[in-house]
Amino acid sequence: MKIFALGGSSTIGLAIIEAYVRDGHEVVATYNSHEPEDAGGATWLKADLRGTLPDLASAAAGSDVALLLPGLVLGKSLTDYTDEMITEMVDVNFGGQVRVIREIAPVLADDSQIVIMGSLAAQRGSADPMYGATKGAIHALAKSLAKSLAPKTRVNVVAPGMVSDTRMYDATPQATIESHLGITPTQHFISAAQLAEIVVDITKPHWGQLNGATIDLNGAQYVR
Repeated sequence: MKIFALGGSSTIGLAIIEAYVRDGHEVVATYNSHEPEDAGGATWLKADLRGTLPDLASAAAGSDVALLLPGLVLGKSLTDYTDEMITEMVDVNFGGQVRVIREIAPVLADDSQIVIMGSLAAQRGSADPMYGATKGAIHALAKSLAKSLAPKTRVNVVAPGMVSDTRMYDATPQATIESHLGITPTQHFISAAQLAEIVVDITKPHWGQLNGATIDLNGAQYVR
């Protein structure tokens, strides 16, 4: 398969790309500021969702799977957000991704898939309200697109809780990690490598009826 990955230079993005490459697939991926030193077997191009985008339709043409992986977290309360920060969050986590989907959807392969990286925050809220709101918006968009883009393209969301072995996890205060663990019934988090294997698997033919779904990977944190 040909894979197009938007925002592939994060820890999670690199893990997913490496999993696809190991599985024998061709990957074209974008980065924001710095191209990964280890290309991971992918072809890379620069794309900043906060500005003018390059010709992503050409890069994504004929792709069987389009992965939308960007996720900006500023970790602020609403009163600490400036107008510029609000715009940045909306552009990266929602508006910019909408623009990309608009451009690439017509050129994806028949029987293609779009997989969007969502978040537990879309379901149960977040201490960073803009993060929760923008992730909630992208979840809602996926449900609508699952209807309007079918049968050519299926659209699904993968929504993890806290993911270990990532730069974000490493930067999270231990008290916050313990708090999340305390409300996780399974008493452990998913790793970036495990998340990557799930993403690869759900794009295989035996998941052909999956459309408009959100796959929650949070150990039942929000189940009451």
